Amino acid sequence: MKEIAMKYLERLVLEQLSKSDLITKVIELQHCDKEWFDKYSNLYKSKKESEVNFKETLKLHEARYEELFKSYSLNQSVAEEYKRVADLKLGNSFDINASWIDKIVFVLKEANRPLRSAEIIEVLLKNDITFRTITNKQKGLSTHLTKALKYGRIIGTRQKGQNGYVFSLPE
Repeated sequence: MKEIAMKYLERLVLEQLSKSDLITKVIELQHCDKEWFDKYSNLYKSKKESEVNFKETLKLHEARYEELFKSYSLNQSVAEEYKRVADLKLGNSFDINASWIDKIVFVLKEANRPLRSAEIIEVLLKNDITFRTITNKQKGLSTHLTKALKYGRIIGTRQKGQNGYVFSLPE
């Protein structure tokens, strides 16, 4: 009932106002309406912008996650590969009375991948007491690697951009 009375009173009040008062009232309402519309449109724009920014940020984070996941999986495979060499360093089946060529072949067989001479030296240092007594490890191993290459027990291949050979077993 109050609402109907208010509408009726508003109409009476508006009818009693002068034309200039009505014009100013309409201008005030339009100005108020414009302010509310501007606030709403700014809010809508900022919402859209934040949504777009969120999507861009999400894409960046997804790309970074993919990159980190690939890097992690690559590191895991490399760690497993080097773990095999680390296991060689702890190996109990190493025969210290075997010939140097047999030791080199054994190390390559256990590593199950091609090795550089520095990696072979690491394994021999961990497992062979007599190898530790050699003063120049690289020269000491080099002669035996040359013999093993000559007899065809191992294969040495050069890699582009690297010095030295990578040694592997013949197929």
